Amino acid sequence: MEAHHIYFIIGAVVLCTAPVVLLAIAHMEGSSSSGKNAQLEFSSKDIWRQLREENTHIASLSQLLRRAGMVKTDQQIKAVTIAGILCAALALAFGVSALIKGLPIPQALLICGASLLGFPLLAYMFLKKHAEDRQAKLEAETLMLIQTTRMLWRVGLSLPKTLAIICEELKELTPNCATELNLAVNKIESGQSQEEALYDLINSTGAEGFKEYLIVIRQQSITGGSIDKSLDELYLLLQSRRKLELQEVVNKLAGKMSLVMMVCFFPALLIFVGGPSFTSLSKALGDVAS
Repeated sequence: MEAHHIYFIIGAVVLCTAPVVLLAIAHMEGSSSSGKNAQLEFSSKDIWRQLREENTHIASLSQLLRRAGMVKTDQQIKAVTIAGILCAALALAFGVSALIKGLPIPQALLICGASLLGFPLLAYMFLKKHAEDRQAKLEAETLMLIQTTRMLWRVGLSLPKTLAIICEELKELTPNCATELNLAVNKIESGQSQEEALYDLINSTGAEGFKEYLIVIRQQSITGGSIDKSLDELYLLLQSRRKLELQEVVNKLAGKMSLVMMVCFFPALLIFVGGPSFTSLSKALGDVAS
């Protein structure tokens, strides 16, 4: 394999990944310089917001990153940049490795292109799984969150003060819920209304129990009524829902155990019970035939 063939592959991959590398360099320079930090950070965030508004795929990716725990724009930009650089580097490594092994250029290009498509897909699947796990944790933490909110509400605290205490005191027991509510508290303290801050939080979560909790407290911020009864009903509803989910898991587990017994235990039992009779019958038939 000639040297200019390797240069051709490297140049093609570099051209494909140049925008991602430039974005990473701009972000690193923005975080290292003190004078231009705010300007570069605002520029990268503004570009990311514009991409989310113009492209539905970017918006869905941003929503997935948000549900996975990367709530800030700079965190999402850093995650996308690092993932893009890693995928491009791995694709380049696979392409160069194919050339070193003596494969033809079309096959090396095919391997490089498949890697450029396959590694981002694997990263997306990993991100989706991580987001689903985090939403499940939010769902599991909601019961304790509801009870704590009811106790603080009975003391006579206001809703922003209640949420602030929850974020501070429950960050060890319910870290995911505390992180989500802390965003709403920061928006309220910065001047945004409670209804808008909670509405944004409702749209960004996929955990049904946590979303219903946010709807209840948002309704209280609009009407100004008591939420003790509503939270009590929601707590009972989530408890019954969890019981049904556990019952469904137990039923599925029983079905799997029955299948395992039919596949493994039943043939062994048949051999153990019918083996001597079959052996005796075979021996008797052999004696008759002889």
